[in-house]
Amino acid sequence: MDSKTITEMPKKEIEIPRLSKLMGEKFKITCQAIDGERYADIQKSAIDLTKKGGVRDINLFDMQVLTIIDGVIEPSLKDKKLMKHFGCVTPKELAKKLFLAGEIADISNTIQELSGYDKSEDDEEEVKKQ
Repeated sequence: MDSKTITEMPKKEIEIPRLSKLMGEKFKITCQAIDGERYADIQKSAIDLTKKGGVRDINLFDMQVLTIIDGVIEPSLKDKKLMKHFGCVTPKELAKKLFLAGEIADISNTIQELSGYDKSEDDEEEVKKQ
């Protein structure tokens, strides 16, 4: 195995059925794994701390949106032309305009799995037994 092969980020193409139906043809996006440091930064940015450093709230939706902004590589949600086309100023705005909340969650889950955060059914069963 060479170093290029081992460092290549896993990718997966997924269809967004609602957008496929609207467009009259398959609407697919390409997702890619996110490296560990970036994923940790995304998680940190979604945590709201109290003045004493305790966790006040975790904004899961923001975490999912930030995950798909970095993990969706085709089409890029950071593309200025695409943002302009949809009347959006930020990638976050574009993601929320293009995808429904459930779609955002599904895409984010796909990116998490690609990034190695796969929770298999066996793991869930093991936790239930304990």
